[in-house]
Amino acid sequence: MRPRSFKLFLGAILAMTLAAGPAGARGPEPALWQIKNGESTVYLFGSIHILPRAWEWRTKPIDAAIKSANVFVFEAALTPQSLGSMKVFIRENGTLPRGKHLSKMLSPQGLVDFRALLAMVPIDPDSINVMRPWLALMMLADTRAQTGQSRLSFVEGVDFSLMQHAEETKTPVRYLESAQTQLAILAAAAPDNDIKGFEANLHQMLKAENVLGPLISNWTAGNQAALAKIATDDMTNNPEEKRLVFDSRNRNWIPQIEKMTTERQTIFVTVGAGHLAGPGSVLELLCKRGWKVQRIKTGTTNPPPACPAALPLLANAPTKATEIALRP
Repeated sequence: MRPRSFKLFLGAILAMTLAAGPAGARGPEPALWQIKNGESTVYLFGSIHILPRAWEWRTKPIDAAIKSANVFVFEAALTPQSLGSMKVFIRENGTLPRGKHLSKMLSPQGLVDFRALLAMVPIDPDSINVMRPWLALMMLADTRAQTGQSRLSFVEGVDFSLMQHAEETKTPVRYLESAQTQLAILAAAAPDNDIKGFEANLHQMLKAENVLGPLISNWTAGNQAALAKIATDDMTNNPEEKRLVFDSRNRNWIPQIEKMTTERQTIFVTVGAGHLAGPGSVLELLCKRGWKVQRIKTGTTNPPPACPAALPLLANAPTKATEIALRP
């Protein structure tokens, strides 16, 4: 993959419409995990944040877990209050210095890709041209996904569906981080001086409909090994972006998830699928800390163990779940 790939920038969560339907003849069976500790149950579910219309991903076991939840937890809030703080962050951090333009910062080929992409999306070229690279990428990616052949939509995605369920059932909702924190991470992952990375993302977006199919097909089929390989391949040339977008956030979420196992209720945690696949994932960190994570059978296939038997425990890993030292 070229440096700073489009897929990594979005947390490996976007996808395209597939000609074969979800998960082939078997039907959907996205991966779902469970941690039980006494009277506490924590479900972990990987999300595809935007999906094509009427994409099938829910199954009876997944619906049963959703119905049993007393609390839903998501990465970040998308409430009117959070949107207000996001607008302030974008206003203060999303615009290039006066007189600077993205188009003048690009190589000849980068400029060709930039213009080609702008011609494909219903967005004002002048407004994009004065945005910092991180914001321009976010705006272009979102518009490209929603208006491309696949017609992806956030309202069709896993997060929105579960948030809507929580609202309808009046189930409490919590968040692992703020929306402003997520924007700050994206800004740090695509700095102004990394024009090579910006151009690589532009190039990926131009062919995104052909590149991103394996993400949604493997997620829908519950193929964690394939998702891990995709993530690993994308991250090889992007160690700093991997650290910002995945590693640091995964580690920050562990104490919060561990605390949930002491609350004597059922909590359904939904994060981007990329955070639950491969080395350094939330799952691997939990397994290394000695948690007994069980993968739930969500379809017709018997899933593999969540924690490989050969996975070494951390030096300070607890021997019992209740012995976890909960950090603030």
